[in-house]
Amino acid sequence: MKEHYKHILTLVVLALPSLFVLWGGYLQEISGHVLLFMIQGYVAWFLLYKAGQPFFGYSVTMSLGAYGTIVLTEIYHWPILVSVATGSLLSCVVGVGIFLSTCRARGFYVGMASFLLAVLFPKVVDALKPITGGRNGLYFDGIQAVVDPNTYYVILVICTLVIVGFLFWLMTTRTGQILTLIAENDELAQTVGINTMKYKVLAYGIMGLLSGFGGALYVNYTGFISSVDIEVFTTIYIYFIPLLGGSSLCYGPLLGTLIVILLPDVFSGVERYQRILFGLIFVLVLVFLPKGVGPTLERYAKRLTQGLRRGPATAG
Repeated sequence: MKEHYKHILTLVVLALPSLFVLWGGYLQEISGHVLLFMIQGYVAWFLLYKAGQPFFGYSVTMSLGAYGTIVLTEIYHWPILVSVATGSLLSCVVGVGIFLSTCRARGFYVGMASFLLAVLFPKVVDALKPITGGRNGLYFDGIQAVVDPNTYYVILVICTLVIVGFLFWLMTTRTGQILTLIAENDELAQTVGINTMKYKVLAYGIMGLLSGFGGALYVNYTGFISSVDIEVFTTIYIYFIPLLGGSSLCYGPLLGTLIVILLPDVFSGVERYQRILFGLIFVLVLVFLPKGVGPTLERYAKRLTQGLRRGPATAG
């Protein structure tokens, strides 16, 4: 199947959860969390696997959008939409700032710098407890004080479609092609006269903006956030979303999010050992399915269709 049709099919699948408003309840609630983390998963897919930029601070950019929205709305009494936009822009600026402060390093060291920031950021939130609520967190009515939960759920579905559709479109443009070239061979891109620094700054800016906006959507959906929600495991889960689903596929983050979000329900009876089991599953996938679940499913589907085609031909 051509990539263009895969993009369309992925967006159609992402639109299907809007039907859950007809039933509501747990199905709608859990699908909302899937969509929220899918946004972060696609952001990681774009920056790390399409633009080739090592970054592990997704929980930081996400939480900046969330806390920025709450603080500006509740403390400074800004309009909710202005707070969401400002929180997203703050995350964008911080994302670019992280890159500029680490751009002289290479490879592993760049990733480790952002990972350490993800480790330390919850401590910063705890230290600012009078403002952030620390581990006790902050409650927030947000947009759901204006619209009913079903309407906001539909808004969430639409926002997810727009973000994913934008990233699909971006990767088909000249800018996306240049980012792909930089990811594959940075030195070659510089040799042919491309200003790689400019495009890397753009990639980090897009990452920060979309991740922060996703964080704002998150806190408006859940109505609560604390330092526990943004601990380092959050950034690890986000990083693994495209890796588990298949980073080479446009629907890889979709599959990866389903695995990461729905696994806790499977292991709900052994909550104490959830993270150990998660780690074991991640390792097994990396060892036995290094390209992710998606490519493996595609391979088996191709074999199945070929077998079905041979069947009638043999019978004839």
